[in-house]
Amino acid sequence: MNNYDLIAPFYDAEHAQFSEDFDMYRNFAELCGGKILELACGSGRVLLPLAEDGYEVTGVDTSAQMLDLARQVLDDAGLSKHCTLVQQDVCTLRLEQKYRLAFIALGSFAHITSRVQQKQALAAIRAHLSVGGTFILDISNGDLRYMEGMSGQMLHQGTWQSDDQTWLSHFVSPAASHDRHLLELTHFYDQHHQGGPVQRTVVTTHHYLFERGEIELLLEQAGFQVKDTYGDYDLAPYQLESPRLICIAEAR
Repeated sequence: MNNYDLIAPFYDAEHAQFSEDFDMYRNFAELCGGKILELACGSGRVLLPLAEDGYEVTGVDTSAQMLDLARQVLDDAGLSKHCTLVQQDVCTLRLEQKYRLAFIALGSFAHITSRVQQKQALAAIRAHLSVGGTFILDISNGDLRYMEGMSGQMLHQGTWQSDDQTWLSHFVSPAASHDRHLLELTHFYDQHHQGGPVQRTVVTTHHYLFERGEIELLLEQAGFQVKDTYGDYDLAPYQLESPRLICIAEAR
């Protein structure tokens, strides 16, 4: 089973209110015009505001459960006609159109941990962009580097209460590789009602730790020209300790 099928029931409790990157994507959507492609779209967190702005958006994800959530969100908002949802792997992406803007939000590209697949994914994205189109690649930087130094510890990510009075807590235990730029995260999702038993779901994810020069080279090899590299959603210059590593690339 896809790991994000397991995470899907908890994903929105943790991320639904996160909107720090919305303005960035909306601004680039206005600059680029035309159709938009989101890879690893998840439950539709970013698709929704773009659809609300009237853009024609295609969302791609490998998780059927995540896409079901996105479909429900878009249906509830009456915006399904603006969006096409597709279950595919970005490494073997095959869509019947080209786009002016494509992006991967919230660090999802780091789940592709082999160099061969990273190159395949970027080449597939380039093939679906018009010449001169824009690709935005947002990679987590500060948080993952912090976790890399916390191997073997348990980190509390947050606790949330749902409408039915169920409590959800998310804990993460990181483990860094000694010979690869790789971080393994074991996620513990604990659900319970007040005074009741705890139901635990355990999921393991892997994240590649990219260096700036490394990801810029991969983009260039895939047929992109890196225009800018930023360190946060306000588009501040990237530094080693920046929270994000955001590359803005143009399809050559």
